[in-house]
Amino acid sequence: MSIIQNDICDIFSILHDARIVDCKGDFNKLTLTIQCNFLAELINPDFENFYIDLIGINKLEFDPWMNPIDLEKIDFNSYDEYLKVGLEILSAELKDNFVLITCNQHDLNLDYCGGRLMISANDFDLFDHIKTQMTIKQLDSICQTYWDKTKKQLDKKK
Repeated sequence: MSIIQNDICDIFSILHDARIVDCKGDFNKLTLTIQCNFLAELINPDFENFYIDLIGINKLEFDPWMNPIDLEKIDFNSYDEYLKVGLEILSAELKDNFVLITCNQHDLNLDYCGGRLMISANDFDLFDHIKTQMTIKQLDSICQTYWDKTKKQLDKKK
């Protein structure tokens, strides 16, 4: 498994409970907007998003969970159709040569309630809300700060 796929998996794992709310670009460079207020605001109280540039995409597919389950599976004409609906990131894992991201989707007007997003890219860049480049280590540190703060708040309530 490539280091790049492992790093992309780590980013999506850290951003669990965040939502993919937009995408721009093509398979050469696709920028995903990830709304994650609870982590972004730790950088700046006005921040909401992170951005991931996926560079040189080899695989980008979405396998939806139909709702009701017996509906015929949707064949998407474009990645815009599933990347702009607010997919909520539940988990990420490495599978074969790609990152498998399990997602929920809460728009009741759509015929699917989530699914599995499959990504493989040659490289990536990670940015904060104002497009300042970040490392995975910085993102992980912000996440750790959030969970430490949350644990302290819960401990106070006991």
